[in-house]
Amino acid sequence: MHIRPCFLYRSVAVTLITLISFLQIPSASATPKPLDPGTVHARVMKRGVDRWIALEERNGVQLFGRILSIGDTSFTLQLHNDPQTTEIPYSDVAYLRTGFTAGQKGFMLASIGAVAGLAIWGFVHVHNLSNKQLTPPVLPALP
Repeated sequence: MHIRPCFLYRSVAVTLITLISFLQIPSASATPKPLDPGTVHARVMKRGVDRWIALEERNGVQLFGRILSIGDTSFTLQLHNDPQTTEIPYSDVAYLRTGFTAGQKGFMLASIGAVAGLAIWGFVHVHNLSNKQLTPPVLPALP
């Protein structure tokens, strides 16, 4: 069975377009609405102690660090390359990044699978071409 290259390219393009449309990846210009303190507390608790997070405070300061302790009204971060700890109230956090979302993880796994599948297909195709016996072209008979 021989698969035409244009069919393969079309099927990969349709698959990628379908994945992107189902995942609804937000555009880079979209800014999320600021978080309330209860949501920040829940997300920090879910992330847990000794895990890394990135956040932006309401005054625009962006921080990246490891959670050392979690309290009722604030949590403590050790910032990257800083021996001092920083106490951050939940009410001061505007945006919080705790890791990849489920949709982003699914998209990455699908992309890795697609690349692996294409690599395997290419390897098999090239291997089959190199093992094929070369035959001279058939010349048309002259009348």
